[in-house]
Amino acid sequence: MTEGVRLAWNPASKGVRSVDPEILIVDADSPYMTAAFALRSEVFVDEQAVSPELEFDGLDDGAIHLVALCKDEVAGTLRMLDGGGCVKIGRLAVRKSLRGGGIGKRLMQAAMAHAAAGGHRKVLLHAQLEVKEFYTGLGFQSEGGVFHEAGIPHVVMWKRLPCD
Repeated sequence: MTEGVRLAWNPASKGVRSVDPEILIVDADSPYMTAAFALRSEVFVDEQAVSPELEFDGLDDGAIHLVALCKDEVAGTLRMLDGGGCVKIGRLAVRKSLRGGGIGKRLMQAAMAHAAAGGHRKVLLHAQLEVKEFYTGLGFQSEGGVFHEAGIPHVVMWKRLPCD
């Protein structure tokens, strides 16, 4: 993977206000990765009181990382892990001042397009209960009951990806 790889997907989406980020796949040694980790710390550790040990769980080296750039600054990020037949998306974080502008949606669309292009037919995630409707709006279905992860209520959600 090379820093700066642009994903082939249609960025047009309803409800996006004035934020128009560029979505990139970044390597672990990219300066954008450092900024993505800082954003995750800001969102999960500082805002949501998740311990740094839980947030930075040792799985990042084996993950694919996407960032959303606005004016050449990391405005959002997520990671994708190979889940053995499916892709697990997690650690979706968007800068607080830019939430509601479509960055999270664009990151998710790019991640799903990348997973489908890689031959994956299912995407899985652990959604914080507070944002479950965001993922439902992207076509995800919940499965099972509520559980706690890092002290925050979550639900398992999944989506089948289209076959070519």
